[in-house]
Amino acid sequence: MSSALLKLTAHGIPLPQTSTTSSNPSLTAFPIASLRRSSPSRFARVSLSAQRKATNGEEAVNDAGELRQRSVDPNGGDGSRNAKAFSTKELLQSLKTYGVAGVLSYGLLNTLYYLTTFLLVWFYFAPAPGKMGYRAAVERFLKVMAMVWAGSQVTKIARAGGALMMAPFVDRGLSWFTIKFKFESKGKAFAAIAGMCFGLAALLFFGLTLLWA
Repeated sequence: MSSALLKLTAHGIPLPQTSTTSSNPSLTAFPIASLRRSSPSRFARVSLSAQRKATNGEEAVNDAGELRQRSVDPNGGDGSRNAKAFSTKELLQSLKTYGVAGVLSYGLLNTLYYLTTFLLVWFYFAPAPGKMGYRAAVERFLKVMAMVWAGSQVTKIARAGGALMMAPFVDRGLSWFTIKFKFESKGKAFAAIAGMCFGLAALLFFGLTLLWA
């Protein structure tokens, strides 16, 4: 091989130049330079993608929290208050299944509550000083009734539950009362009992007011 090369050089024929990758610095520097130029953009893309995923994750968590809160309280108010109102409504709906007996049961408990609470407030919690005149007696009556009504709002769910428990017994009693006093229907017997409850309450309320006037 070396003798053939010597013969070619002796005849003046130029030798072909061989190129290697190490002899041309541009060829070796090009991939490294391209990697250096492209690596910042790739890192930027990766970091931007990670930020987007983190943002989407936070939004998903926030949306889940809002949905959970709405499921607990759709109106955005106090959950316990809504649960209490819903329970009272359910009890009253259950009372309606007993018809006039359910209404009468709730009315009897209301009458008992108003009469008992009115007497307790009038004589014990805020005792009357004695004769006070008609105007002062009427004002006192209105104040006492306002206190009794406020208490009735607090105890409404308890009275509704008690009325629901009493409803079967009230239904039997109403049937007995209808037959005993020969009413044409339970509706008329119910009207008679309701009238007696209203009359008793009015007699007590206005009687005490007039006595202390």
